[in-house]
Amino acid sequence: LDDWKVGLISGIWAPICGVAVALFVGLFVDLSDQQYAMLIIFSALPPAVLNYLLAEQLKFEPEKIASIVLTGNMVSALSIPIVLAFVL
Repeated sequence: LDDWKVGLISGIWAPICGVAVALFVGLFVDLSDQQYAMLIIFSALPPAVLNYLLAEQLKFEPEKIASIVLTGNMVSALSIPIVLAFVL
């Protein structure tokens, strides 16, 4: 249950923090409108399964990483359309 709690918190905060950082970086980097939109979209993407594979191979809390990846992907089903609506 502890792993799911960490996964849910991470899954919710990852796109929020990613988009916030992208918006901040966009203020200081000279990007075209299309590049800026892509930066924001990519910053909201969920964590990759590769994170779990590396954690499992290195024996570093793979259950916790798996829950972060799973919940991150579930949350992205909601967050990506919101970010696309914002960018488009």
